[in-house]
Amino acid sequence: MKDYLKIIRWPNLLMIIIMQILLRYALIQPILLLQGKSILMNSFEFFILVLSCVFIAAGGYLINDIEDVDIDSINKPDKVLIGKKLQLDSVYNLYMILTFIGVLGGFYLSFVKGYKYIGIINLVIAGFLYFYATSYKCIPLLGNLIIALLTAFSVWIVIIPEPFALADSAVVSMVAGYTGFAFLLTLVRELLKDLEDFKGDNECGCKTLPVSVGIKFTKFLSILLTIIILILIVGIQWLSEQWNNPFPFYYLLCTVEIPLLVLIPMIYKANNVNSYSRVSIITKMIMFTGVISMLLFYFSFQ
Repeated sequence: MKDYLKIIRWPNLLMIIIMQILLRYALIQPILLLQGKSILMNSFEFFILVLSCVFIAAGGYLINDIEDVDIDSINKPDKVLIGKKLQLDSVYNLYMILTFIGVLGGFYLSFVKGYKYIGIINLVIAGFLYFYATSYKCIPLLGNLIIALLTAFSVWIVIIPEPFALADSAVVSMVAGYTGFAFLLTLVRELLKDLEDFKGDNECGCKTLPVSVGIKFTKFLSILLTIIILILIVGIQWLSEQWNNPFPFYYLLCTVEIPLLVLIPMIYKANNVNSYSRVSIITKMIMFTGVISMLLFYFSFQ
């Protein structure tokens, strides 16, 4: 069981759960309640939505590890589980089961509960995860963009079944902000992971961005995207005069903006697997602190 939890990346799945719960209960619902409106999806239906997203994501990690056995055997031989502790057939069967349940949950919400698009969105996401692992990952930048977009969709999908939320500019603005943050920061992290995996990708003929155009350009793009994220956050704070609400303002400053500033020279100086791994972990931590910031906005609504 421990090995299966590792291979489905349970901390990443937990972050998806926390993010979607906070989006619903700390942002969307409080803003609507202030206007005398309510959310449409009940708690059980929302549970099915979250579970379907998590199962599809877990399946995506499994199929990716199945396809990456040769590359991972070069980059991180001590961490390869498939073929050593876990049988390939068992992992593939688990991938099929999790993906099927995730897609089925989406179609249940669409055809039984009447929430349009959820089923087809889940099916498309599952398809993209499969083709990412088998083909798109080794196309320069395309694989990175696909994962970033799918991460952004895991944010946006929470608002799709809520007509009152979609019609409310405040809710849409807040969710769009977190969606953009998730997209850009995930893109940075995917580029950093490609830098970390350069050796195995290069030897196995996987034409990621660093392999195709070089390490220097990939680092430059990562730094540029990090600067863009920082500028966008500061711009939103400036336009919304967020300093009038000190707690969220200083929280974002200390746990998101300053770490992003620290990240820039770290990316520039990184030159080996360990240093790329460190900056990749830092981006994940920034993502988590960004997600937790929803709690602060929730308390500011009270």
